[in-house]
Amino acid sequence: MRRRRDILKRPPPGSCGRHGFALITVIWGLGLLTLLGAAVIVGARYRARAALADGSVLASAAAAESAVNFAIASILSPTPNTSFPKNCRMPGGEQAEIVVEEEVGKIDINAAGLPTLERFFVAAAQDKPLGDRIAQNVVNFRKSLQRKETANQTPPSANQTATTNSGNDIKSSGFSTTLELDQIDGMSPALLRSAIRYTTTVSGRVEPMPEAMTPALRQLMGLDPGRAEARRPTLPGSFTIRVDIRASDRSRYIREALVSFGAASAQPYIIREWRRGDIITGAAASRLPSSGPVQTCIKL
Repeated sequence: MRRRRDILKRPPPGSCGRHGFALITVIWGLGLLTLLGAAVIVGARYRARAALADGSVLASAAAAESAVNFAIASILSPTPNTSFPKNCRMPGGEQAEIVVEEEVGKIDINAAGLPTLERFFVAAAQDKPLGDRIAQNVVNFRKSLQRKETANQTPPSANQTATTNSGNDIKSSGFSTTLELDQIDGMSPALLRSAIRYTTTVSGRVEPMPEAMTPALRQLMGLDPGRAEARRPTLPGSFTIRVDIRASDRSRYIREALVSFGAASAQPYIIREWRRGDIITGAAASRLPSSGPVQTCIKL
């Protein structure tokens, strides 16, 4: 009788294996659920950080455009304190550095002579053979553009009046923007970014005006860099308004606008070109020097 009871209590053959497989299945299921939960949490955090970063960039871009408009308004309606560069704080709390650069103080790639171009590109590239080659290519490129435009021109009729070129008018030949320097053979992206800061297409000068040159360009051209002094823009003229925005999260946004004042039009100014500078994240921007502004840009 005891033997029969032992047989009845003994589990049927194969039942232990089924229970073990079920236990392993449950453990794997719990592990997968844990991994899926962790993935959802990480993804949510990443999306939140990305949304925060995008919002910061948009806020900095809006602040930069507002600072450009503030500089334009200051130039059109100057006050005794209207001078640049200017460090101030935007209404949103962003720190703004506003610089106004005169185009007559830059290298005009449409009008500058070969020696001036060679001196500039050799210094910018820090390579004499490369700089000389780029300068010659710039001259050849603008000559080819002039020949094409001359061939496409039609003789003016009797009732048409000839227009003259000035520093505020769009060039009728050659480069239309400094961004076209990327078509020059030998121009690297790094050199292009550096050259755009010091070149123009609207001054019409064979040599840049020394007193209007920035200290950095004066140093590149082998002149005494001197000390940067605040200048009041004089009208009419063309200027590059450069705005450097530093947000509270240490991110940085740079915006530039090429603006002509007193041009031959009914408008008091014309924005000829917008350029966006580098966007630097907080880790990189934290290494940049900063000075706390003592006044607000716009008083509300």
